[in-house]
Amino acid sequence: MEGDPNVGSSSSSAIKKRKKPSPVWNEMIKYIDADGKLKAECKHCKKAFDADSKKGTTHLNNHLQRCPANNNKTKSGSDGRDGDDQHQSLSPSIKTKELASLIKENSVFDLIKHFSSDQERDARDEDLDPWVLNWRKDEILQLYQEKKEKLCQFLNNLSCRFTLQLVCRYTGCVLEVNYIDDSWERQSKIISFWHCPRDRIKNLTEAVKQSCMDWKIDTNKCSLVLSLRIDTADGLDNEIGKMESLFRQRRSLPFARCLLNTNDLWQFVYSVLKSEDYVGDGIRSLKECAAYVQNKSTSDKLIQLDSAVKEAISVLENGPSLGVSFYYFRNAVNLKEVFSALEQFDSEFRSINLSKQKWDEVTATFEHLKFLNDVIDSFLWWEGEIPIIVDLPYVHKILKDRCNHTIEDCLFCQKVMKGAIDLFFSKNYSVRVIAVILDPRLKMDGVQLHYKKIYGRDADRYIEKVAKDFRDVYDAYAATDSNSSKSYPMLDATSSPKSELDLYMKELKIPAVQQLDILAWWRGNAPFYPTLARMARDYLALEEPFNDEFDEGALIDLLCDIDHMNYKFKFCDLSEIITPLLLLKGFFNSAEN
Repeated sequence: MEGDPNVGSSSSSAIKKRKKPSPVWNEMIKYIDADGKLKAECKHCKKAFDADSKKGTTHLNNHLQRCPANNNKTKSGSDGRDGDDQHQSLSPSIKTKELASLIKENSVFDLIKHFSSDQERDARDEDLDPWVLNWRKDEILQLYQEKKEKLCQFLNNLSCRFTLQLVCRYTGCVLEVNYIDDSWERQSKIISFWHCPRDRIKNLTEAVKQSCMDWKIDTNKCSLVLSLRIDTADGLDNEIGKMESLFRQRRSLPFARCLLNTNDLWQFVYSVLKSEDYVGDGIRSLKECAAYVQNKSTSDKLIQLDSAVKEAISVLENGPSLGVSFYYFRNAVNLKEVFSALEQFDSEFRSINLSKQKWDEVTATFEHLKFLNDVIDSFLWWEGEIPIIVDLPYVHKILKDRCNHTIEDCLFCQKVMKGAIDLFFSKNYSVRVIAVILDPRLKMDGVQLHYKKIYGRDADRYIEKVAKDFRDVYDAYAATDSNSSKSYPMLDATSSPKSELDLYMKELKIPAVQQLDILAWWRGNAPFYPTLARMARDYLALEEPFNDEFDEGALIDLLCDIDHMNYKFKFCDLSEIITPLLLLKGFFNSAEN
C-alpha cells in the first residue's frame, strides 16, 4: 500500500480520488514553449493558449465552442452546457441587472476587455476574443435603446433649456448635454461619440444636427459650447460659422447661440501667429541668441547662468509652442537685459543680438499676449470673476499706455485680437455677465464696482450696455408662454415681470465672504422670482462646460485605448458599442435613475 496515492490517512474524509481529466484535452495538445511555459494548442485552428493549471480550462472550453474550425462543437461545460447556453438560460431581468452592474462599476476600456475576453483569463496575457464581444453586443445595444428612449422622454419633459457641449480632440469628438434638472442639480449626459482623426471630421454641423434629431432634442432650447481647438490651417474654423448660422436660425438662448470655450483661445492665437509668420524674424533671432548663450555658458567659465536664466534660455531655443506663446515672449522680454549686458563684452554676440526694432516688436507682442491672458482670467467661471466687455477701442487704449503701439498697421490687432473678440469674447461676455448678475452676492452692484475700476471715466457706457443686455434677455423670458414656466407659478397674480426684477435688484445682497450654494439658493427663491429662476436655471447650466468639468483626460485615455485595441485586435465594429457604453454608464450613475 506504500505507493497507493489514495492511502495516507485513517480518516475517510481524507481519502481523495484522482480528478478525471477534462474532456477539453481531447481537442487540445499540451506542450512547453521556448520560455518554459506550459501551453495548449487547439487541434482545429492551431491557436495557442496558456495551459497553466492555475488558469483552469474554462477559457479553453469556451474557445472550442466558438472555434470557427471546430466542426464538432460539443457541450463540454462542467454541467453539460457551454458558456452561451448557461448565459441564455438566465431570465431577461437577471441578464439586464448583471449587464447594468458591469457597466456601472467598470471603465469603458475595462468593459471592452471584459466583453472581449473570457472572464477566467488574464486579458493582459491573451489576445482579446472578438467572438465574446459579438456575443454580448446585441444585449448592450438592446439595453442602450431601452434606456435611450427613457432618457429622451425625460429630457423632453424637463422645463429648462439645454447646453450642448461638443468636445473635439485629435482622435475623436464627444457631444454632451448639460442641464439643471427639476431638483436644481447639475446633470451631464454623453449622447454622441465620434471616434475619428481630427483631419477627417469634415462636417461637425451636420453631425450635431443629426444627433439632436436622433435624440429628439429641440434645438430651440439649446445653446452650443464648442471645446474645439481651432487651427486656421485645418479648416475647422469654417464649421463655427455654419454652427452659428444653424443656432441663430433656430432662435437659441438669447445671446448664447454657438459659444467657443475660452480655454481654447491660446490654440487659436498660436495658429494665427504661425500661419502669418508673425514676428518671424524676431523669433529666429531669439532662438539664435539663446543657442549662442547656451553654448557659450558651457565653454566659457566666465559666463555663469543661474537656474532661472537657464530655464528661460531653454524656452527660447525651442521656439514658441502650442498654447504657451505668452510664456515664450515673457521669457524673451525678461532676458532682454541679460542679452544687453552680454553684448557689452562679447562682440560676436553683439552682431547677432536683436536690433532695437526687433526688440520693440517682441515687447509689443508680449504686451498684446499679456492683455489677452488677463482678459481670459475674467471669463473663467470662478467665484468673484466678472467678465469685461472687450472691443478694439478699449484694446488700443490699454496697449497705447503699455508699449509703442501703432494702431493703423498692427497685424496682431487685425488678425489675432479681432478674431479673439469676434469668436470668443463678444459672445461669452453676455452669457457670463448674466450669470454674474444672477449671483445674489454680486448682482448689478458687483458689475458696476468692477467696471468703474477697469474702465475709469468710460465705465458708464459699458455699465449701460450690460444693464440693457440683461433686461433684454429678461424681457424675452418674461414674454414667453406661461407653460414654459409651469414649475414656477407666480405667488401673487398682481405681481409683474418688471416688479420681480426690481425686487431682486433692490433686495440686500448676500455677503460676498459667505459660502453659497447658488443652485440651492435659486431652488428656495424660485417661487419669489419665477422668471429670473428660469434664467438662472438656463444660464448657470453653462458653468459646467466652461469650467472644463468634462474629464478630458479620461476622454484622451479612452481614445488612445480604442486606437490601441483597433490596431491590435482589428475590431471593425468596436465603435458601434462605445457610445452605448458611455451613455449607459452616465445613465446608471445619474441621480434621476
